[in-house]
Amino acid sequence: MNASGVVFVAALNGSALGLGAEFAWACDLRVMADGDYFIGQPEILLGIIPGGGGTQRLTRLIGTHRSLAAILEGKPFTPEEALANGAVDQVVPQHKVLTQAVELAERFGKRSKGSVSAAKRSVYFGGSMSLEDGLHVERAEFFTRVMSKEGQQLMLDYTETTDATGELPLYRPDTYAQALASGSVPGRRSAKTTRR
Repeated sequence: MNASGVVFVAALNGSALGLGAEFAWACDLRVMADGDYFIGQPEILLGIIPGGGGTQRLTRLIGTHRSLAAILEGKPFTPEEALANGAVDQVVPQHKVLTQAVELAERFGKRSKGSVSAAKRSVYFGGSMSLEDGLHVERAEFFTRVMSKEGQQLMLDYTETTDATGELPLYRPDTYAQALASGSVPGRRSAKTTRR
């Protein structure tokens, strides 16, 4: 999942403990239902520790101290606590969980799959290394994307648009909003291709 060009979104329309929470932590984004639900790692109350990635993934999500405290106590987070701690990305009414998760997946699904997988590898793998090694992973992924046909076309389009308009397209709020919605920056070259 961590190296995939797909963005995985967990739709939590109820509670998730132990392995269920670990599966959610493994996803890229998490949408959780508001209400009397909870998510966490209660394993210590059973005389064990999380064994499906909970000690590692939760730590990377919310930090060492908060993760250790939550795992040692064994008390799960409420939706509000999970959101405040960064363990979930959104809390919505239960009837909107699946719709919101699908909306997020569709939005991120418009991004370049090659760039998504490169970003995920840089963050997930590089982020667990020393800074020097992580920067090496980032540079390798960056140059792979810059040299890709897609990356070159989009960058040429961006520079041609900048030359033609005299301003950087992403400094225009309307252009930025359009780029976020479509998954890439619109430009003069892409407009010409679309018209043909």
